[in-house]
Amino acid sequence: MKARILLISTLTIVFCLLSTASIANDNSPKIAIIIDDIGYRKTDFSALALQGQFTYSVVPFAPYTRTIANAVHDSDREVMAHIPMEAIHNNHLLGKGALKLAMTEQQTRQQVQDILKEIPYVSGINNHMGSQFTTKPKNLGWLMDELSQQQLYFLDSKTTAYSMAEKVAVEHGLRTGHRHIFLDNQLDQAYLAQQFDHLIKIAKRHKYAIAIAHPHPQSISFLKGISAKLLALGVELVPVSTLLPEMTRIARVRHLNNKSSANKRYTGAAAVLPQ
Repeated sequence: MKARILLISTLTIVFCLLSTASIANDNSPKIAIIIDDIGYRKTDFSALALQGQFTYSVVPFAPYTRTIANAVHDSDREVMAHIPMEAIHNNHLLGKGALKLAMTEQQTRQQVQDILKEIPYVSGINNHMGSQFTTKPKNLGWLMDELSQQQLYFLDSKTTAYSMAEKVAVEHGLRTGHRHIFLDNQLDQAYLAQQFDHLIKIAKRHKYAIAIAHPHPQSISFLKGISAKLLALGVELVPVSTLLPEMTRIARVRHLNNKSSANKRYTGAAAVLPQ
């Protein structure tokens, strides 16, 4: 198992370096916008009318799951699986297909496999809820190992500041990243504009940024008007996967630095122990 994880990690680093080099030739800031929670309602198809490379994260086992995933693929956009994961509160809202801490490794893997059979053309996943699940390295490890076998990426929706998901994804050699902002926690146009401006500022500072939005009519109406703004600002809308090589590289460096700091603290503490 360790040898396989090491091999996957090495291949991921090579992929990230090559991809980052090609991206570096274009210095324009880039954003990705994920439309979460699609597949519940027929009205969710309105989100596909958006122009540009939006990324669509489809909920499993919903009335329009397969139909909308096929439609996203047919429009040459990226499909994600929006997998429900155990939260601290409101777990009655998780719906079918949730990953729960009480599951065994085999149950976790089987659940992921069943979801991927249900949602066609998946490139990666992000968590729906998950404020509890994403803090548990053991359960995350089972998930990430299954995703590595499926050659999928993991995008952390960051529903808790204590998430370990990126760290565990890096350890398993996955492409990974996290969302920077939610665009539509409030649905008035002033708030949406404020969050969009924040997204652009992050992108200009770091050369990339990721936002999550939802198929609310107010959100879709706002997003229909951003193409001209992005063109004027010199910012490009890209699929999530385009940003992950650089985000994975940074996450890996952060993980290695944290391990190094922990080792130094341990060595320093050991040095003062009685002999």
